[in-house]
Amino acid sequence: MTTQAASDHGCTSLRERKKLATRQSIHEVALRLIGERGAEHVTVDEICAEVGVSARTFFNYYPSKLAAAFDLFMVEISEDSAAHFLAGTGALMTDVCDLVARGVSIPSDYTQIKKLAHSNPELGLEFWQQLNLRKQPIIDLIEQRIGSRQTAIQAFAMVMIAIAGAMRNPSDSGAPDAVAATLRAQLVQLQELLHGI
Repeated sequence: MTTQAASDHGCTSLRERKKLATRQSIHEVALRLIGERGAEHVTVDEICAEVGVSARTFFNYYPSKLAAAFDLFMVEISEDSAAHFLAGTGALMTDVCDLVARGVSIPSDYTQIKKLAHSNPELGLEFWQQLNLRKQPIIDLIEQRIGSRQTAIQAFAMVMIAIAGAMRNPSDSGAPDAVAATLRAQLVQLQELLHGI
């Protein structure tokens, strides 16, 4: 990840920039190796050797080689963000977009990831299974705010559609405000499609 991308994500310290650079390097190598040889012919140790990190470091960033290749978003919601969301009185979907934008990063190389997921049905299934594991913290927060699990799941599903749209048309900035604006714009388009049903 470039210094500009790191600053877009709100990282100002050298330590944070190094962490983002390490994460990006692991992702790029995993995506390339798995794309070239297939997941079953690549090991975490090979990825680590090429990047120059230990397996322990690898697992600090990703739970599996496929998660690294897909650069599946890790939900990292700070206590402050969670408290701000739960105390929110604004429109639910606007606040959900803001929450997701602060806690989730969308991969910039979505086209390559999509190609990899479609190249093998098992990889596609793994992609969606890993994605589903990561949605729970957000759904739980939405449910805490509104008191309905079903509505929380529906709200998150709409944001997932917005994320898919945003990944197809990535913005130049990964800054949370820009990501939130992109997600809201995607939801407005979805609302227009649903109008009149």
